[in-house]
Amino acid sequence: MASLAPFLQALEPGVSPAVSAWIKGLKEVELHLDRWAFDLSEEGFWWRPKEGLNPIGGLVRHITGSSLRLLSYAFPQELPDWAKKGREWELQGEPEAKEVVEARFREAWARLLSAFQSLREEELGQEVPVGTQGLKAPRAHILHHLVEHAQHHAGQIIYARKLLG
Repeated sequence: MASLAPFLQALEPGVSPAVSAWIKGLKEVELHLDRWAFDLSEEGFWWRPKEGLNPIGGLVRHITGSSLRLLSYAFPQELPDWAKKGREWELQGEPEAKEVVEARFREAWARLLSAFQSLREEELGQEVPVGTQGLKAPRAHILHHLVEHAQHHAGQIIYARKLLG
């Protein structure tokens, strides 16, 4: 029997149901990337459906980098240099070795899951500065956006992979 999809599994122990749902969402993104991106050849990983559109590898880089940046707003921490390059480089920059992109994703996802696992209920409503303008948002909104943003781009990866064949 195949294992259950994350959203069908029991609540994560030690966290609120909302945080458990976010953790399940992150795990679902990882399952999608395992199925639709990480088994590709280098050529397939960096294939573009059309000139100017994002390659699968660029979308993986963007999921990884943007998730770390959003996490750093929610819980200030140092970002790796590659994650500071931003969206344009992630999506449209020169291809790198697929194994490097995958290793960064795995490391980032372990960091994210650990941060979510250690979340305390009273931290969710705290307002924190976001981005260069320093606008404030509740930590829960940032973390929710992190998960929904990653899932959005995972959906694009699935679609691109289906186009690739």
